[in-house]
Amino acid sequence: MDRLIFQKSLKKTDVASRLSFPSKCLKKLPNFQGRHVVDFLVKDQRGSDWKFRCTIRKGSHPKPVLSGDWHKFAVSKGLRIGDEVKVFEEIDQATGPLLHYRVEVKKAVRLFGVSIEHAPPTVL
Repeated sequence: MDRLIFQKSLKKTDVASRLSFPSKCLKKLPNFQGRHVVDFLVKDQRGSDWKFRCTIRKGSHPKPVLSGDWHKFAVSKGLRIGDEVKVFEEIDQATGPLLHYRVEVKKAVRLFGVSIEHAPPTVL
C-alpha cells in the first residue's frame, strides 16, 4: 500500500541544491530522535536506492529540506523547474510495517520552453 507523504512542483532551489517540503509531513519520515538530521533510503521508479538526508532547523519552525543524494538524483533525472515530485511510504499490507520510501517524478510538458501541464509518470 502506498501512502503519499508529499508532492511538490519544483522551484529553482529544489532543482539546484535541496528540496524543501511542508513541516507537517515530518511525522511520516524516520524519527529524528532528538537530532536535527536523519538519513534514509528512497527507491526511484526503476528501483534504484538513493540516500536522502532530511535536515530541520532548531527552534519552533523546523523548515525541513532534503539533501544528501537529492541533488545527484535531480541531476540524473534531468529535473527542471515545474517538474513534480511525489514522495511515498510503502507499507506492507499484510504486516503493517514500512517497507521503504519511494520517489516518483512527473516531468512537466513544455511548449516552447514554457511548462503547460504535467505528463504522465515516466520511468527515469
